[in-house]
Order: sequence, then structure tokens, then C-alpha cells
Amino acid sequence: MAYEERFGFIFCESVEAGVATYIPTPQAAHANMRFADRLNALRAAALMTIVATRLANAAGQIDIMCSETPQEATLAINSNSASYKCSRGQEDHTNLDGGFFQVRIGVSKVTLDLQYSPITSLNFLASNGSPTLNYTDSLNFANWDKLTNLAFEGVEFAPATVNLSLPSAITEIHFINSKLSDLSLTNEAQSLTTIDLGTTSVENFPKILYERRWTSTMGNITVDLSGINKTTMTEEQFNNLKANLETLSTQDWAQNYQCTNQTSGSSKMTILECNSPSSSGSESPSLQSHNSTLGSGSSSSSGSSDVSVGDDSSSGISTGALVAIIVVVVVIVVILAVLILRMHSKRKATNANGHNNDATATLMSKGDAAAAEKGSFISNDEFLRNFRLPQSDVALVKSQGTGRLWMGEYNGNKVMVKRVESEVTDSYVTKALMAQSRTFATISHPNITSLVGVTWLAGTDFAVVTEYMDKGNLKTVLSNTDVDLDMTTKLEMCCDVALALAYLHETEQNLCAKQLSSHKVLVNKGLTCKLSLFECVPSSAKLGGPSSTTTYSYGMGEVAWLPPEIITRSSPMDARKNNIYAFGVLVSEIFTRVSPYQSLVEAMGNTMSDVELVQRVRRQDPLIPHENRQEFLATPPSVRRMVEQCLSYAPMSRPTAKELVQILHNAKEELATNSI
Repeated sequence: MAYEERFGFIFCESVEAGVATYIPTPQAAHANMRFADRLNALRAAALMTIVATRLANAAGQIDIMCSETPQEATLAINSNSASYKCSRGQEDHTNLDGGFFQVRIGVSKVTLDLQYSPITSLNFLASNGSPTLNYTDSLNFANWDKLTNLAFEGVEFAPATVNLSLPSAITEIHFINSKLSDLSLTNEAQSLTTIDLGTTSVENFPKILYERRWTSTMGNITVDLSGINKTTMTEEQFNNLKANLETLSTQDWAQNYQCTNQTSGSSKMTILECNSPSSSGSESPSLQSHNSTLGSGSSSSSGSSDVSVGDDSSSGISTGALVAIIVVVVVIVVILAVLILRMHSKRKATNANGHNNDATATLMSKGDAAAAEKGSFISNDEFLRNFRLPQSDVALVKSQGTGRLWMGEYNGNKVMVKRVESEVTDSYVTKALMAQSRTFATISHPNITSLVGVTWLAGTDFAVVTEYMDKGNLKTVLSNTDVDLDMTTKLEMCCDVALALAYLHETEQNLCAKQLSSHKVLVNKGLTCKLSLFECVPSSAKLGGPSSTTTYSYGMGEVAWLPPEIITRSSPMDARKNNIYAFGVLVSEIFTRVSPYQSLVEAMGNTMSDVELVQRVRRQDPLIPHENRQEFLATPPSVRRMVEQCLSYAPMSRPTAKELVQILHNAKEELATNSI
């Protein structure tokens, strides 16, 4: 029996193995549920994770609505039109001109009659509940030769195992917040680069991962493997899965789940057991192999798709393996007991001091010797000791939307406090914030919020205290119609941010703004703009370049601020040039006082407008976040040209931050001269 490790999956193979079965153990299922919870938490702010459905300018739509029960209809799509008919006779139709087409489903069940259509992008969207799409044999789009993008959002399928036939032109398919048992592609779509199941419930180990071998042209397969039922594979399919793990090794599904397999000699079946990385409670979990041979009583006959593992399966585990398992369990129990005891002790101490009933929470000084020893790596940092504030002088007043950012008070003045807590984070997170604070200590500019100091408390709790800005972020100020902003003030705001960027880009540390947007620029009572100190990072910090596996949330207004080279993952990347692109978007927002691409958002919604922006970038359409609104056209010509240069597809064609300062300074002088 041979073992090999492949990108998070451990395979234990038998030469005799004829089929492979994926079956999660109760422990693995629990671990996968925990991992799914973490994924859902990361996605909670967005309705979906990456959709790339193509939207053409000539968009069309049909709304399926039936006034009488049963709420069922038949939808027919052909070369000229899309029409539906309810079971009680109500019907409607719309003509097709190609391009993007959306089907909004407001009934419980729709039977599909799909003929040829020149549509390039098709989206099925549930507008009421979770409707079922009913079809015969397979969802057949094979002869839709113009179709490049296909999406299903909020729907279920009958049959639940979806067999999908695709045309050769298709590039992307998306299942968003939907439900299906399995997904299989009945033909090979040579242009396909994206399969998205990330927010969709899938019951079985999806066939798309093992029914064929993918090449490196498959850009991304997104799927949540938590809660997967047992699934049987043939030897060929098992080999396909391993080959895909090799070819697509950088993708999340290949990295985020650890799988072992066990071979039953009697049934010649290979059983895969998968755990999520969170099962060990570590950020970098170790891989383990359970090398047990299942007896005949623990599996079904060869070729069966239903494999059960009962109590008898433990009889095949060697004594050494059993002892190792017991030791691991005991260690885990001891660690959990220690953590629970510490948390309980900390709560008792907090209650004893009466902090549960206080309106404000005061950062407390370090306590016993054990806590002091744990926090020694903080207190021994000589550089940070120069910026240390007495803990008793810093109070937390109000959370600012996240558990780490607070409005606070220091010596009677308002401050911003960013902290990490020992009970919910490890020392790595604390050390990372400490490293950031060392960088913050070197930054001093009138248009960047200043560092007040740092403080720490018992254990590894650590906090950074910065200047407080009374009017909040720039986004809030721009949307407040009670705040009067004339042309001169808007130019001053733009110049404030440009000065901050010029300072960062010229520092010895080669700093930049991590994610420049109107949410990251803060404003004081005098309407002076300052870049948040917490956004200042070294340019070498990972910002979502081509080697990053980061995916950006659609529907959250982030896409408008991303330069084309990040969306297309082209190279080379320059964080400073990324800042200049975002600055062009920021200037557009300052002068129009509306969000970037506001008209597009109003017409298509937050999510689909982001999808359209991605497609515009891929087509290299002109990028116009200000949408040529009258307020923007009233700005000095030099400012309009500057924005156009900032939004260039070619990073090297964008001006430097110092050039931005000069352009804006000249524009202010020109405006002052003309007003005399």
C-alpha cells in the first residue's frame, strides 16, 4: 500500500483498487461544518462571491408571474423570443436581440423548453422564494453558439443532479445561492475558464472535479466541499481527481480540505475522508493519514455506491494507531480545558472589578506573573516602549463596526483605538499589529492621521491609539447634503489626499495606501482630509496581485476602485500605480458627490453592476466612474485630464502622486485667479 501527499489531499492507494469512495466521518463532517461557518462569515457581507456573467448593453428581461395557483409555468426560449405560459393560461413574451438576457422567476416551478437562441449571457434569478427549474434529462445549451456566460441564482433543480451541456463558446458558469445534488458536464467546453459553486449547496462530491482531467486553462473552480455525502468513484475517476489536484493545485478547493483514503481489500473500494483546515484549530494544520484496512463488515460489495462504516471498522485499526488516536484526543481535551478555565478566570476577574456594568471599558494593566511572562515579547520591545501610553489613561467607548476598531478616550480627548485580544487571537496577530505600529511610528504628515501611542494589557492584548477625525469618513461627508462643498473646497480635499499619497510614495519604506477609497479617507471639523494611518502599508504588501488567491466581494462597491491589472491579474503590479487609479475614482466621487458608476448601480443593482464593470475591463471599454455628470464636467479641464490619465489601462501612463499635487495646485491657483 503506497502513500502520497498532493496539495492538502493524502492518498493511500492499493494497486487492486477499482473504485474510490468519498465519505466524511462524523469528525470530518463536524470539521467541515466549522470550516463552512468560517467561509460563510467571510462572505456574510456579500450576497455572492465572484460572479462574472457577461452583461451587454442591449439587456433584456422577462418576469415570470402567475396570479393563480398552482404557481407553475413553462418557459420557452428560441431564436426570436422568450415566452412563458402559466398552468392556468396566463402568458407573456418578449423579443430577443441577443446580448444579455435575464429570467426573473416569481413562481414555485418553471419547466424549461430550451431551443436555439443568439443570447450571449443568460441569468436565471429567483425573485420570490426558491423556485425549481424543471427539465428533461439535461440542461442543454449545446447549440447556443453565442452563449459565453450562464448563471443561476437562488434556484433549485429537478432532477437535482444537474447534467449540463454547454456550447464551445462558454467561458463562465455560476450557481449562486442555489441548491443541487451534483453537477456534471456532459461535453467538453474548450473555452470554459470559470465554474462557480462557492455559495451553492452541493450534496455530493461534484463530478466536475473528477469526471475529466482539466488543463491549466481552467482558471478557477469554486466549490464548498463541507457537508458532502459519500460518493463512489471508479479507478479512472479517482485518477482524474488526483490529476486535477496536480493541475489546479493553487485553487481553494484543492488547498482548503485535507483528505485521506482507505482501501478495503475485500470490496476493492477506496474511501476518502476529508477534514477542513479549521479542524485542528490552527492556521496551518498538519496533515494526518489514517491507515486502517476496513473489513468486509464495514463496506458494501464492489461497485456499490453506498458504503457504510459501522462499529466493526475499528477492529482493523492497529494498536499503535489506536494509541496515537487516544493520545491526540486526550491532548485536545486538556488544551480545551485549559482554555475554558482561563476564559472563566478572566470573566470572574472582570466581573469582580465591576466592568460589566460600565458604559465604557478601560484597558487594564498587566496582572499576575504568568500573564506578564506571556506578554513579555511586547513589554521587551524597546522601540515600542518609547510610544507606550498608561493603560489606565485609555478607555474604549464605542465599537466602530468591527471588534478591533473602537472610538476611545485618552486624557479626555477622543481617539481611535485598534486592538487585538489574547482570548480570540494568537500571538502572530498581535506581533503583526506590533510590526505595523513600528511603521506607523515613522509616519508624520498633516494629511495622515497621527499616531498617539500604543498600549497593552494582560497576556498578548495590544492596542494602537491614533488621532480621531470628527466627521468620520469622506463617503459620509459627501453624501450629507447639509455639508456645503464648493469647487475650492473640493479641490482642497483632492489635494489633501494627493499630498498624503506623495508623502507615502516617497518614503524610504516605499509605503502606499492599502485600499484607497472614500471610506479610507477621514475628515475633521475643518473639512481637512486625512488618510487613515491604518491604511499605510509597505508597497510590497500583498494587494491582490496575480499570485494572490484573494477574491473580491461583488455587490459591496469594491470593484469600482480596483485597477484593471488587478481584475485581469495581469503583470507587473505596482501598488503605487494602484493608488493612482483609485485616486482618479476618488476625485470623480468628490466632484459628483455620488458613488462611482451610480447610474449603473441604480439600473442594475449593486451586484450585477459590479459584474458589468468586470466585463468592461475585460473588453477594455473606457472606464468613466463619474459618468460625465454635469458636476464633473464643471471642473477645470486640467482636473478632468488628470482623472482620465489616472484611469488609464496602462499603469505606466498614470501620473505620479507628486504630479497630481502639482496639477491640483495649479488648478486651485487658476480657480482663484478666475474668481477675482
